[in-house]
Amino acid sequence: MARTYKVIDADGHILEPLDLWDTYMDPAYRERAPRVFLDDNGKERLSIEGKVLGNPKGLGRLGAVGARDGSVPADTMMYADGRPGGFDPHARIKDLDVDGIDAAFLYPSIGLFSGAVSDPKLAEAMCRAYNRWLADYCKPYPDRLFGIAMLPMQSIDLAIEEMRFARKDLGMKGGFLRPNPYNGRMANHPDYDPFWAEAQALDFSIGFHEGASGGMPTVGVDRFEGRGARHIISHTMEMMLVAECHLGRSVRALPADPYRLPGIRRRLDRAMAGSDGPPLR
Repeated sequence: MARTYKVIDADGHILEPLDLWDTYMDPAYRERAPRVFLDDNGKERLSIEGKVLGNPKGLGRLGAVGARDGSVPADTMMYADGRPGGFDPHARIKDLDVDGIDAAFLYPSIGLFSGAVSDPKLAEAMCRAYNRWLADYCKPYPDRLFGIAMLPMQSIDLAIEEMRFARKDLGMKGGFLRPNPYNGRMANHPDYDPFWAEAQALDFSIGFHEGASGGMPTVGVDRFEGRGARHIISHTMEMMLVAECHLGRSVRALPADPYRLPGIRRRLDRAMAGSDGPPLR
């Protein structure tokens, strides 16, 4: 009997285990894999290709479920101490049951920084490792956990190859891109036509997901220092821009309503809660 889906989390996130790259990545690229390190202020940051990425307040905030209501100390939390369901599918199912959620479509956390990688082959190796791990994460609950593949859009040919692998070998039905420009090209650039044609041919949905402090060209963030304001601007403006690309019916922008007033108000409330910006009036 087919499962009935009444409540679906369309924008769930996992937490990549710190040994993911050593376990799943092509050995030829492991020395160049993303690494978490302690910054001078004692906060965990991410290093990729010599770039330092992530919130200066630390990567622990990625898994700090409950930080907004003060039940979790986000500013002192370590990444590995994040919500167990981010790392473990069995714990994730318990969380879904508590919240009354039937199924979740899962996006990365650290993987949102993958668009900042310059070397297309390294980006490909990261995506392949992540997608293989994500497939294993979802495997125990195939009717409740649905992985969204990470795609190396630094190279259109490699992105198409990884999309085919995710669809045909891993059984995934969708992938994600950042809405920001890759190699200076917006999502509707004519060079991307083969990618969109293949997505249609594979019946493979594409979701756009922005990521603050993600190391990619991001409209407006140069005007602000506080993370709250940068988060609001990046998510709202980049999603508005990609929504204007008119890419077809297989594309979805997440979060879904950042450019509508209710969505902007919710994002203001969430981003500014506990931020280093001024209080809202």
